[in-house]
Amino acid sequence: MPLLNSSGNETPGWAIVIHGGAGGDPQKWNDAKTKLRRTGLNRALTAGRDALAQGGNALDTVELVIRILEDDAAFNAGRGAVLTKAGKVELDASIMDGRTGSCGAVAGLTATQNPISLARRVMTETPHVLLAGKGADEFAKAQQVPLVAPDYFLSRNRVADNEPHFGTVGCVVLDSKGDLAAGTSTGGTSKKLPGRVGDSPIVGAGTYAANDTCAVSGTGVGEEYIRNSVAYDVAAQMRYADRNIDDAVSKIMRQTLDAGVGGIIAISKDGTIVMQHNTPGMSCGAANSTGRFETHLALERGGEPLKSDGNSNTPVSPDAENAISKLILQQVVDWNRGDIDAFMKPYWHSDELTFSSGGKVTRGYEKTLAGYKKRYPDKQTMGVLAFEKLEYQSLGSKAMQVLGIWKLERDNQPLEGRFTLILRQFPEGWKIVHDHTSKTPDETGNP
Repeated sequence: MPLLNSSGNETPGWAIVIHGGAGGDPQKWNDAKTKLRRTGLNRALTAGRDALAQGGNALDTVELVIRILEDDAAFNAGRGAVLTKAGKVELDASIMDGRTGSCGAVAGLTATQNPISLARRVMTETPHVLLAGKGADEFAKAQQVPLVAPDYFLSRNRVADNEPHFGTVGCVVLDSKGDLAAGTSTGGTSKKLPGRVGDSPIVGAGTYAANDTCAVSGTGVGEEYIRNSVAYDVAAQMRYADRNIDDAVSKIMRQTLDAGVGGIIAISKDGTIVMQHNTPGMSCGAANSTGRFETHLALERGGEPLKSDGNSNTPVSPDAENAISKLILQQVVDWNRGDIDAFMKPYWHSDELTFSSGGKVTRGYEKTLAGYKKRYPDKQTMGVLAFEKLEYQSLGSKAMQVLGIWKLERDNQPLEGRFTLILRQFPEGWKIVHDHTSKTPDETGNP
């Protein structure tokens, strides 16, 4: 969902998703590998988040983040690339600008430190899309990009790893101007035949971005992503079949691709973030302008969202979203009028209502209302409230989860935090039955 202010108007926002490969079960990794993976993901995601928060554009951010992952030997790209049967590296990468449709790719590089940057040079400095093998190496020399000797790859500090993983790295970005971009980089599959090329440098298979739909990066068995034009298929389903991005990715991961093949990260033009995999694990992470920041080595259910009837192919009801959105935005209006009683009307009038804030749980409508009135005795104390980045997830035919960000300004002191609402549909309409609010700087957690 787009960002909403207190008037229900859309405001700019940015989002970023990264992956560091799908494959083996992270529960079987040793502590050293787990720590390196988590540290690497956090480092790259932090850099991307900071760049976007400072107004950076999508294409620059994709290149920046993937360069960081390529320089990290914990991932199968750049310095950490696996070797062919001949004992050498052959590196692949691609990048795509969703604003213009421009793209560039390289395959079979043997000495380029950061293949993603050379892929971008193919896009900007040549009339071509893909350069491979000897020609790509010669182009790298001509462009004077950083080149390294073979021992840069062979002498890396590789952590013992008996678990297979595909290890490709990728990044998709929506910047604050609404532009999308995607990039992917890999060392390919371990002990591959010299000259083998997977999906990572194939635009439409492993990488795709278009401002009218989404940005996508894949990781997994590249041959399957090529055969099924996976990255483009996400956009095509949105563009021609009017599917939302969650359903488009779910269809590919659960129906098009066999189990154990890989994963997908994607961002839609409205900032919806998707991370899914059908392997035991996928190193990934996401951040956005609402304060979201998370990294994972595996996702529950492989990241597949729950829908209203438990079937991933059933869309969330637009009528339910609209009704709940109006209810929540009316709460903002009531709060900013100083009317706590009206603000509390959507809550379940029951002793079973739960309100969790700052580590304290209050049970019951009357106790929750009394707690609000005690903390906020007048309109000045209440301040000005706004809700942003509402995300909806059906929990059954008559239940809905809503995630969002609240922001409160009082005496020129801005506060903000996260909230999670669980709503049930009663004969009289939707009611909030559980409210969990994150901590704020004053550690109250209240809006």
